[in-house]
Amino acid sequence: MTDPANDPKLAKADAQAAKARAKALRPWFKKKRFIVPIGLVVLIGLGQAVSGGGGSSSDNSATDTSSSDSAATEETTDGRPGIGQAAVDGAFSFTVNTVECGIASVGNDTFGEEAQGQFCLISLSIENIGDEAQTMFADNQKLYDTEGREFSADTGSMIYLENGADAWLSEINPGNTLEGQILFDIPKDATLDYITLSESLFSSGVEVSLK
Repeated sequence: MTDPANDPKLAKADAQAAKARAKALRPWFKKKRFIVPIGLVVLIGLGQAVSGGGGSSSDNSATDTSSSDSAATEETTDGRPGIGQAAVDGAFSFTVNTVECGIASVGNDTFGEEAQGQFCLISLSIENIGDEAQTMFADNQKLYDTEGREFSADTGSMIYLENGADAWLSEINPGNTLEGQILFDIPKDATLDYITLSESLFSSGVEVSLK
């Protein structure tokens, strides 16, 4: 009998048979027909996860942009300087210091004036930041309420104020600052919105919020 160890053909046949048996006995999860589909499923799952994550990031980005636009809109709408802040028109830098409404009358029993509605007293500083003298005139200043109504200064009643005449008609030299008050007679139910302060009758004026 031929010894398989000494017969190359028999040895090769035995090796092939052993390889076939090992392949047949390989666990199911290591076989190519199972590995390929499983790999495809894993790849598809990863692709969906990445796509889903990208969509979430895009949504968050859109939300952030909307918030930024809203904040920008709010900043643009509320762009007026307020009480205590300088507001420049031409050669004058105006600063509204205080606002007092609900005043029934000014002056005294002998010399004074009663409001038709209520007096609102606007105390302000006016600095001449130009290079020549400029006249401050109270009638150039206009007051507005939340209904959009425009009110002119009550210069006739301002003569009864302690320093109202200073803001009624006064020349201010360059570098100087005038402290004065402007009086407005407005309806009792009016709510102030802003005041437009102007260097002169022909200047554009600057709006100052009184809220």
